[in-house]
Amino acid sequence: MTARQASSVYLAAAVASILLSLWQIAGVQQINHDAVYYLLAIEGDADAMRQIGNWLFYSWLIGGTAAIAGLAPEQAAWAVNTLLDTLAVLAFLRLVQELGGKRRTLIWAALVVLTLPYFNDNRAEIIRDHGYWAFSLIAMIFYLRLFRRFSWKHALGWNLAMFVALLFRVEALAFLLLMPLGLLASGSGSLRNTVKTLLPILVAGLGAGFWQLLTGSMENRLADSLANMEQLALVFTDHIPHRAALLRKGAIPEFSRSMAETTLYLAVAWSIVKDLVTSMSWLYAGIFLLRRWFPAPALPTGYSRILWLYAGLTAIILFIHGAQHFIMVSRYTQALALMLLPVVVFSLDELHRKYREENRGGPLLAMTMLGMFVLAADSLHGSSTPKTYILDAAEWARNNIPDRSRIITDYHRERVSWYSNRTGEKQLEFQQFRPGKTWLKDFDYAFVRSGKKLENSRLYQVLSAKGMKPVVRIEPEKGNGVLIYRLKSPPDARATAQ
Repeated sequence: MTARQASSVYLAAAVASILLSLWQIAGVQQINHDAVYYLLAIEGDADAMRQIGNWLFYSWLIGGTAAIAGLAPEQAAWAVNTLLDTLAVLAFLRLVQELGGKRRTLIWAALVVLTLPYFNDNRAEIIRDHGYWAFSLIAMIFYLRLFRRFSWKHALGWNLAMFVALLFRVEALAFLLLMPLGLLASGSGSLRNTVKTLLPILVAGLGAGFWQLLTGSMENRLADSLANMEQLALVFTDHIPHRAALLRKGAIPEFSRSMAETTLYLAVAWSIVKDLVTSMSWLYAGIFLLRRWFPAPALPTGYSRILWLYAGLTAIILFIHGAQHFIMVSRYTQALALMLLPVVVFSLDELHRKYREENRGGPLLAMTMLGMFVLAADSLHGSSTPKTYILDAAEWARNNIPDRSRIITDYHRERVSWYSNRTGEKQLEFQQFRPGKTWLKDFDYAFVRSGKKLENSRLYQVLSAKGMKPVVRIEPEKGNGVLIYRLKSPPDARATAQ
């Protein structure tokens, strides 16, 4: 394969990636929930910075792009995401090429990565994962080279790429510290080379520790994670047993303690597997799992061992997170999915080769292509549910609520606040309703989400108990919307009454 042949595939994939991002961005009606924190952190909002654990590189990147290009914060975020997602696509192709892929293999790789519905659905989401996915793939390219033959160039490339990934997500630290141990099983593995690979991160760690001693300014998610390492044991000695006791008491009393705990562990494991399948897509996950019915060419030497190590570390990280928070989303498994998908790419390439050269596997290839067409259509369709009432409620707030008013709400506080204050003409303070801790007398208005679960809203129950009626109903989506209550008379009305 000539450089020109490869570059044509890379160029086409880059253009397609950019077009996919623009398509997804064009369909955005409201930014996602977490986006508000990243965008407010640019302005130094203390609450937003605390919500994202003072992990501010992504916000700084967006802010710098906005300042240099003269873009609004949302536009700058989408520009950054578009570049990072395109970089991830190109890095995926480069990883496949590094594994020995030819031009036809690269074409399959481009088709696979560009038809991942979950990856594409997240193109318009303002989340740090875009950078984590891209630089994890780049780091894997250097790690693969390092696994084959040690060189300082490859070691520094691995450390630099993984360190940039760490700037997006703190989980990268585990790979930075532990993946080099896998070099002991490599073709050129030795303890000496492993120590050399770890040297840059050890030096960086010492420098960060020295900086903390001098300034005391290491208050962020990484420092918190390192300081609370001893609490990880509590996940399995306290948190899980406590949840197991609640499970036995409230749902399945006939369970023994060990059976209840095992059930919870299985639930965590199942959530990881389910989200991994989502991030890989049903088609590619099926090909990966059913490779005996697909052509299963041997991967280049070492990559299977690398995958086992990477997948094992990912599983440990996700299992601890799941057992601690019982929250799992597919973007946590997307990096692992991208590392596994080259196996699918080479299987598809081998199937194509047998069809072209041996006239075998035609029906299987046709069904696969049909499945990829369905995935492509799914990627273009998008899966986000528009919530137009957020924009409608924010517009009503801008037009009708006096400046400096305080509003209590039970849903979408961040986004309603962002869109209400984005023009800068008013500064409205929105706070989340907390039963037993929030006093209505401290607020001027209340925003309550309406819909099927309205009767379960604690804020609605409090307002109804006081006999209050909404002054405005914003319900553009068949009952889903916002009920707006006036808790105090406007200043001018109070003055007239006096």
